[in-house]
Amino acid sequence: MSKWKKTAGLLIAVLALIPAAFAEEKTPPPSVTAGKTLKLSGFTQVLGALQDQGVDALSVRRSRFSLSADLMKNIKAKFTVDAVRNPILVDAMVDVVFAESAALRFGQFRVPFGAENDTSSADLDTINFSQPVSKLAPGRDVGTMGRDVGAMLTGQVSVFDYSLGLFNGAGANKTDTNDAKDFAGRVGVKPFDFLTIGASLYKGKADAAAGAPLIRRDRTGLHAGVSFGDVSLKGEMIWAADGEMDRRGWFVQAGWFVLPKQLQIVAKVDAYDKNTALDDDRTNLYTAGLNWMISGKTKLQVNYEYLRNELGGTVNKALLVQFQAGF
Repeated sequence: MSKWKKTAGLLIAVLALIPAAFAEEKTPPPSVTAGKTLKLSGFTQVLGALQDQGVDALSVRRSRFSLSADLMKNIKAKFTVDAVRNPILVDAMVDVVFAESAALRFGQFRVPFGAENDTSSADLDTINFSQPVSKLAPGRDVGTMGRDVGAMLTGQVSVFDYSLGLFNGAGANKTDTNDAKDFAGRVGVKPFDFLTIGASLYKGKADAAAGAPLIRRDRTGLHAGVSFGDVSLKGEMIWAADGEMDRRGWFVQAGWFVLPKQLQIVAKVDAYDKNTALDDDRTNLYTAGLNWMISGKTKLQVNYEYLRNELGGTVNKALLVQFQAGF
């Protein structure tokens, strides 16, 4: 208990130093050739963790700043850096919009796979991504924030949306390690305002060892979401094949705004099986959370995580408190 009091006290002290609001500077209207808008946005996350396994610590987890611009009528660009990471580059992409049904994106950006993988860490209902997304989603399985370098065609037609692209496969801020290019695709349908369904496919190659033949790196995913007013339900399933090893995982999540747009309670269960050919290697993570939406992207999140293995043994218990200041 004393350790948590110290952690909480240090967290409060640091949060007191974070500005309560951010002022956006007004700029004169740019010329037609220079573009029409220039927008700066960002967020900083300060995390306090008290856990059975690992170090009880206070840390600045992310500090990201994005600059978006309309370069021309149908050409947009976005550049994102994270002052906490090394290298600091997160996104560097250009969108050429032909119509609502077709736009070309190229550069470094999120790989189109699943729903949670494509969600900004600033917009998650829980502090952490689920186990299967963190360990299996393209770009996250190689430790690069779900990003990669490539080109993608994306758009929306009626109730359908799609994203199809080719990527290096090595991840963000990395040069490609082979001549093969990986395919990633996601299609979704929203037949009703309250329902979203989607499927994802990733077909790639990876280096097993220097000089050795390339091995397969394939992913298949399904996701769905239902939202009725202040109540939401989400779920996702991922199947993965790395060489001869098959892996899989899933999660389900429920959320309820007990105070509309202000106070949300969240319950989440996920499972990750790192080798389906082996017994007793699956881990289950149970998360209970509370989100206080202060203003815009500024919020306070409290999560309790309980990690168990397939045999029923406790792997870890953690109490997490994260303050996010966003603008």
